Amino acid sequence: MKLIKFLLIMSTFLIMVAAIFNLLNANAEAPDRTGVYIELVVMFVLTLTMVLLNNVEKKMKKLENKQDQEL
Repeated sequence: MKLIKFLLIMSTFLIMVAAIFNLLNANAEAPDRTGVYIELVVMFVLTLTMVLLNNVEKKMKKLENKQDQEL
């Protein structure tokens, strides 16, 4: 679980850096911002995945605590 979280955080960070570089490069005479929009959508999906994964992890801990209390 920790590896998945680490990979999600690193990929989100790298896409954010790539989006910044694309925005800096989009100031040319014929700017193409398609890559920036794709990167923002992917970043949104990765962030949403991180939030959902965090919620699943919390629910798993609650269930483990509940099972421990029942024993």
